[in-house]
Amino acid sequence: MKKVLVFQHVGHEQVGYIGDYAQDRGVQLHVVELWKPYTMPDPQEFDALIVLGGPMGVYENYISEADELAMIRAHIGTMPMLGICLGSQLIAHALGAKVTPNMRDGKQVKEIGYYDIQLTDGGERSSIFSSFSSPFTALEWHGDAFELPKDAVHLARTPLCEMQAFQYKNAFGLLFHFEFTERMVLRQIEIDRKWSHENFDLDDEKLRGDAQRFAPLMKEQCYTLMDNFLTAHASK
Repeated sequence: MKKVLVFQHVGHEQVGYIGDYAQDRGVQLHVVELWKPYTMPDPQEFDALIVLGGPMGVYENYISEADELAMIRAHIGTMPMLGICLGSQLIAHALGAKVTPNMRDGKQVKEIGYYDIQLTDGGERSSIFSSFSSPFTALEWHGDAFELPKDAVHLARTPLCEMQAFQYKNAFGLLFHFEFTERMVLRQIEIDRKWSHENFDLDDEKLRGDAQRFAPLMKEQCYTLMDNFLTAHASK
């Protein structure tokens, strides 16, 4: 049985479809709830690390950031890693890349909702996106972006945010989400209402409908992504 270490930053950004995948595929998840008192486990006991999203920014120096960055820096390139949203920004930052608000023409540009994401040539070749179409649809919920880390491969883009995904050896950063269930999206709409409507014209009802409509696709894509990640990059 594969054992995967998961860093979770807030209670409402859960493993979602990754948890369903783990149950169906016989994968053991060890989730560290970083908003509570925690102890960092021994990474040698795990086949891979997944770092989930969260509302904080890399540049905000939140409470668990130093511990997470130390773990990533100590094991990147040897321990397979998958960073999602904030997780992707942490991996990029650990590799020396800048993480800043996503700016266009002097203004912060957010992506909130379901967007079409285009694979680059590198993304087309990367095993993490094996069996994916291009473009594909995924959930975006961010206002920050990362630079491409040195020696990393640019994997995906959107018109509003050039750096959507990257690969550094066996570490992957995805700015977007596949793991959010419909229920998680609905909760995110309520919890993040102030931020999601600040300088952004979000149609809550459309997003609720999209969450229901895209739920089967998100689950399918999450399973494919996890198969690709664990089969190709986390075998012992």
